[in-house]
Amino acid sequence: MIFETKEEYKKVFDEFYNPLCNFAYKIVKREDLAEDIVQEVFVKIWQKKDKITLSSTIKNYLFQSTRNKAIEVLRKNKLESTYLDEKGKIEDVQDDMEEEANNFLLKEKLRRSIRQLPPKCQEIFVLSKMNGLTYIEIAEELNLSVKTVENQIGRGLKLLREMLKKMRSDDEYK
Repeated sequence: MIFETKEEYKKVFDEFYNPLCNFAYKIVKREDLAEDIVQEVFVKIWQKKDKITLSSTIKNYLFQSTRNKAIEVLRKNKLESTYLDEKGKIEDVQDDMEEEANNFLLKEKLRRSIRQLPPKCQEIFVLSKMNGLTYIEIAEELNLSVKTVENQIGRGLKLLREMLKKMRSDDEYK
């Protein structure tokens, strides 16, 4: 049995839904189709939860299932030319699937961690690291001193390191 409770299922769904959608999108190149694929994977897993036995981790199972479903959808929709173009990409993705899965999950954890920063710290961090503004540009835009911007970036990096370190130690128990 793959899940003992609905809460376990929901926890897995919450953790993997967005990374799996991004992964499926990389294969099918359509956001709506990628979401449908991931939803179908989760529905099928729930329906067959009593019959599924994992030979590896739930993460690997979900990414492999999503990949297989995406290929099936490409074939079923007769997207022959897209399928042929994507076939090489799919093989590359398969070769690097473990790395890809980890990258998607890490990015999602980073986004989640950034959202947990204090509001002003989050705003300054996003302007600097995501939008590429300099400390001087941020200081001018927010009417702050450059030193305050530097302190907030340092604080944000420290908090993110702590959050990601905690998440990494939590992952070791999965």
